[in-house]
Amino acid sequence: MVACLALLSLTAIVDWLHLNLATASLLYVIVVVLLSRIGSFSSSVVASIIAALCLAYLAPPAFSFRVDDPFDYVAIVAFLITSLIVVRLVSTVRKQAEAALSSVSHRVIEAEENERQRLAQMLHEDIGQRLNLLVIAIEQLKRDSPDAVDVPAILKQSIEILTDVKTLAHELYSPRLEYLDIAGVMSSFCRDLGKQTNVEIDFKSHDLPSVVPTDISLCLFRVLQDALHNAVKHSGVRQFAVQLSGTPDEILLTVNDRGVGFSLETASKAGGLGINHMQERLKLVGGSLSIDSQTRCGTTVRGHVPIRSGSDSKRVGGRQLS
Repeated sequence: MVACLALLSLTAIVDWLHLNLATASLLYVIVVVLLSRIGSFSSSVVASIIAALCLAYLAPPAFSFRVDDPFDYVAIVAFLITSLIVVRLVSTVRKQAEAALSSVSHRVIEAEENERQRLAQMLHEDIGQRLNLLVIAIEQLKRDSPDAVDVPAILKQSIEILTDVKTLAHELYSPRLEYLDIAGVMSSFCRDLGKQTNVEIDFKSHDLPSVVPTDISLCLFRVLQDALHNAVKHSGVRQFAVQLSGTPDEILLTVNDRGVGFSLETASKAGGLGINHMQERLKLVGGSLSIDSQTRCGTTVRGHVPIRSGSDSKRVGGRQLS
C-alpha cells in the first residue's frame, strides 16, 4: 500500500514537471531502493513491477501503457531488471546485517553469562565462605564471652550480610536451573526477592511442558529478573503478579503490576528499563517481547518463546542458547 502510494505520487510529480524518461527512471530506482530498505523482498518486487508500469504509462504515447519507440521498451525492461537486482542486493545486505547483529548479541550475552557465573562463584566460594567463618567465630565468642560485646547484634548483621550475598550470587547465576524445573526456580526467586525488597509477588504456573530446554529456561529467568526489578523500582506499588504458562507450541511469561506505568515509546528510544536487553534475549531463542503500559494504569510485560526453538541452539556460558 505504501509502495503504491509512493510510486503513484511520484508519477504525478513526474507528469507535472514534464520530466523525461531517463530522469523518471532514476527517480523510480531511488524510490524502489528506499522501499526495499523498509519492506519485505516480495513487496519490493511488487514495487519494482509497479514502477515499470508507471514508466510505461509515462512513455510516449503518454497515459496509455502503449509504447511506440523500441528504445523505450528497452529502457523500461532495463529499469525493471535493474530494480529487481537492486532489490535482491538490498534484501541480501539486510539479511547479512541482521545475522551480524544476532551474532554480536549472542557474543555479548555469552560474555555476560560467563561474567555472571564468575562473580557468583566468587561471592559464593570466597566472600560467602568467609562470612560463614565469621558467623561461626561470633557464635563461638557468644558462648565464651556473652557479656563482652553486643554479640547478638553483630551476629544478626553478619547473617543478614550472608543472606544478601547468597541472594546476589543466585541472581547472578542460579545453579538451580540445571537441576530444578523453571517454575520452581522462578517461584523461589519471587519469594526471595519479595522478602529482600518487602513486596508481595504472586507467582503461578500451569500447563508447562515436562522438559523445558535449558536455553529457554535461562532466557525466561533473566527476563523475569529484569521485569521484576524494573517493576519494584519504578512502579510505585508493592504487589506484583507473575504467571508462567505453556501451550503445545510456546511458553508465556507474564509480569503484571498496577503501578504508575510509563511511556513505552519514550523508554524504547532511551533504551531504558532493560527493554532492549529483554528483546535481544528473547530473540536469540526465537521469542518475542510485548509490553502494555499506560501512565497511571500499570504495566504488563509478556515474553513469548516457541518451545521448539530449543532444538536448534548455540552454546552460551556452558548452556544452550539459540
